[in-house]
Amino acid sequence: MLNTHSVKRTLLASALAAIAFPSIAQQLVLEEVIVTATKRAATIQEISGTVNVVTGEDLEKYNSLAFGDIEEQTAGLSLLSPNARNSTIAMRGISLDPEAGASGVVSVFWNDQVIRTDVAFSQLYDMERIEVLRGPQGTLQGRTSPGGAINLITRGADVLESSGYVEATVGDNDGLNTQAAWGGAIVDGVFGVRIAAVYDENNSTDVDNITTGLDDPKSEATSARLSAKWQVTDELAASFVYQYFDREIEDPKAMNGTDSLGERPTLNPQDTTALGKTNDYGNLEYDLYNLQVDWAIGDLDFISISGWTDSDKLSGTQNDRANYVPDTRSLTDQSANTLVEAFSQEFRLSSLDNEFWDWMVGAFYLDQQTDTSFLANTAVFGGISFYSFGVIPVDRTEWALFTHNTFYLTDNVSLEAGLRYTDYDSFRRADVFFGDLNYVPDFLLPALPAIEAGIAETFPIEGVSDEFEQTLEDAVTGSLTLRYEWTDNTTVYGAYNRGYRPSGTSINPTPNVAFLPNGEGDLIHDEETSDSLEIGFKGRYMDGRGTLNGALYYQDFDGYLGFVRGVQVIDDNGAPQDISGGLIYNGDASIWGIELEGQYLLTENWIAGGAFSYTKGEWDDGAQAPCNEREPGEILGSCDIGGDSLGGEPELTVSLNSEFFVSFSSTEWYIRGLYKYTDERENTTASAGIGNTRATFEDTQVINVYTGLRSSDFTWDISLWAKNLLDSDEVNFEQGPDSYDIDASGGSYTQSNIQAARTIGVTARYNF
Repeated sequence: MLNTHSVKRTLLASALAAIAFPSIAQQLVLEEVIVTATKRAATIQEISGTVNVVTGEDLEKYNSLAFGDIEEQTAGLSLLSPNARNSTIAMRGISLDPEAGASGVVSVFWNDQVIRTDVAFSQLYDMERIEVLRGPQGTLQGRTSPGGAINLITRGADVLESSGYVEATVGDNDGLNTQAAWGGAIVDGVFGVRIAAVYDENNSTDVDNITTGLDDPKSEATSARLSAKWQVTDELAASFVYQYFDREIEDPKAMNGTDSLGERPTLNPQDTTALGKTNDYGNLEYDLYNLQVDWAIGDLDFISISGWTDSDKLSGTQNDRANYVPDTRSLTDQSANTLVEAFSQEFRLSSLDNEFWDWMVGAFYLDQQTDTSFLANTAVFGGISFYSFGVIPVDRTEWALFTHNTFYLTDNVSLEAGLRYTDYDSFRRADVFFGDLNYVPDFLLPALPAIEAGIAETFPIEGVSDEFEQTLEDAVTGSLTLRYEWTDNTTVYGAYNRGYRPSGTSINPTPNVAFLPNGEGDLIHDEETSDSLEIGFKGRYMDGRGTLNGALYYQDFDGYLGFVRGVQVIDDNGAPQDISGGLIYNGDASIWGIELEGQYLLTENWIAGGAFSYTKGEWDDGAQAPCNEREPGEILGSCDIGGDSLGGEPELTVSLNSEFFVSFSSTEWYIRGLYKYTDERENTTASAGIGNTRATFEDTQVINVYTGLRSSDFTWDISLWAKNLLDSDEVNFEQGPDSYDIDASGGSYTQSNIQAARTIGVTARYNF
């Protein structure tokens, strides 16, 4: 994305230069964006790897108010919150169901501090930039994620200058976003602060639940941030950031499916009517603390980053998808409360301005404690419902030592080498207990003791034994890159990177292992390793007016982590039993892809840019997945998935943007557009029931347009915008079907997320 403010400054400089140097009057140059993706300040063009940046100005231009909005400004990145409970991030065609419970494919950082994915999906305000790093991050990042990493960098305090803004956005979906910030020096040149806050409420889609009476998913969020900087000396500085966030979500789902009894209509996925008593709800509250110390010691630079996270998430769902049980007490009602406390510490020591060898050594430590308690009211045949409760403690400790080195072999050839050793220690367990009966129809009351005894007989469902509760393992990852400056404007590189995800246990919650053919062994998944090869180029052309970067990559996985929900096994009585939460499994796989990104300053008042991503992933021959296709006598089947697509993510995505503006005496009129194309993709969240086929989500095209008037000095800006201008209503998430025996349950219904409806709004901003 192009920084309009930077362009204006460049144009002004060009105009002044024209007075003194008429020969360069026509030069237009794109300003380079400085990033810290390699833990050193560098431009995107100087980094040997694929890095995308969404600047704070980009967020303002395209009215990006939440984390998920940045997906429209990048290609090959998927950000999705399918419900109030979970969020997921996918990159380069690699994804994982958020309910799997395994390590994610993309790590997220907040000011270089590791944070959970659910914390990342919050409001965006007063941001400096967002850096998107693609491919395995096995050296410098605090997680060895195979897909990439995202670093959210907030605007910090300034010890010299004062600045701030107020902004208000109103949309026709009853949406309201107000935010403001101010920062400046308290002691000039020594101590400064910055405060920022946001309030946001919106209804994102148009869903009418005719049973519950709920309509339009509602979200209300409040956040505030305090930043401070102390410039102790010219060589020593300390920065502190604290952020508070609180959000409540009410999210009724659209339902679609069939009714075998003929009592209810069949719905298409795009029907925004929920037949069943279905509603997701959630509340997330967290505190983030970040302390960074930067100390220049002679020719060395020492950095310490300390991070604390304290979060409390309440989430749940009320569900009778087919609306078959008439009594509201028979709802399947599940709620969970997750408490997370995390501390991370990183130390880095690096050289400064060496002619031949730039080096960095560091250490990283993470201690994260997660405690989840849940309560479920489960409806069974005949309208009977009962309570169960459980606890899921997950403790994880991780420490690492790493180094990264750059050797300048010649004037135009450099070699980068990195190595990281990581030690993992994790504990996971889940226990489920029977509470009591909630509701029994009157005609079954005589059999109450037998009913209660029959249900209680299956409890408790205990977690895995001690030998499977704890994972102790280590991994060595790293990177090797050769960079060649082909010309003054073009650089080519070749890179190798290794990724890793640790082993673990499928517990969300743990099913009764007595129903599994290999007992607890079927819950255990091995570690995943991957090796990635990437060749790419980066160039500035047309005397700095345009940039074009590209990469071709191939990634080979040993033990790729897959996940399947809805698996059933057959008990000793021949009855089907659900595997609660699904199963994680390993299989070899590979993926390759192409990425292109560029921007061009066509004229002094017309800017265009775009990004292209194509990825293709397949399971290797011999890969197997748990499924319900069983041979006679088997209780759990295994399906051959060799050659099948990894699925879950689109193969092709395209993002285009353009802005045109006309200057008057003291104002500017502008019009800008944003286009995102997403190819069709498989629904990997579907259940694995017998005869169930995974649906394919159709391709989507989203067009956002913006027009407005601003002052020439960018003091004020008023814009009118329309998001999803064509009002596309494609399904982007679907879960189910909820039933394997349609005749017995009365229907097979799924819950769907639909592309947010067209929204028209106005944004006003004042900078000071």
